[in-house]
Amino acid sequence: MNKDTLKQIGLTDSETEIYLDLVKNKESLASETALRVKISRTYVYDAIQSLIDKGLVSYVIKNNRRYFKALEPEKLLDYLNEKQKNLEKQKQDVSEIIKELKEKHPENKEKPLVEVLEGPEGIKTVLNDIVKQKKDICGWGGSDKSKEFLPEWFLERYINEKAKVGIKTNQLYVKGDNPLDGKGYKNKEISKEFSAPVTFGVYGDKIAIWFWSKQPIVIRIANKDIANSFRKHFEIMWKKV
Repeated sequence: MNKDTLKQIGLTDSETEIYLDLVKNKESLASETALRVKISRTYVYDAIQSLIDKGLVSYVIKNNRRYFKALEPEKLLDYLNEKQKNLEKQKQDVSEIIKELKEKHPENKEKPLVEVLEGPEGIKTVLNDIVKQKKDICGWGGSDKSKEFLPEWFLERYINEKAKVGIKTNQLYVKGDNPLDGKGYKNKEISKEFSAPVTFGVYGDKIAIWFWSKQPIVIRIANKDIANSFRKHFEIMWKKV
């Protein structure tokens, strides 16, 4: 049996061992379970109580002693469904909090907003924002460097979601590199003399600058005038290629 599946849905290592032991042994005292799984009796009691709270274990009292037993395996699905309901509720609550925070802390429209986003999560943040903004994007230094840091399924979803909302992408890429490609993409090759570990992208009123190092960094600037300036420079380069 793949114990990792039980751990992935929220059971701890101890809970997993104890739950599987109770499945095999029907009814058992906590002390008996502790001996079989070789876990301290104190931890066994805590883990069993957690399994009871999760709806996976119950007990009967015989001669003033508690005998614990695992409930039918289908309860695992009930537990998972309950977690899903709670997660959806948490998402709704967080969405409301985000609305309140935005009202209390409005974006500064006057000065450029500069952010530094690090690592794979920083890359994801910008790519998700591109889809959310639903604005065409242009960039130079385009490559598939993101494949080194992001799972293939994420990039496929990014390209497909851009296509769904009609985002068009014009990219200048250095000869020898492999830019991302798909529906809505138009790529043009430029000389290797422009090669650098940096990618520029402009979408809407934002500029994103990717630095492809061992720990990638993205600098994102939100400012209409600066974005338009970058876009004009790109258009000049695009026409010359």
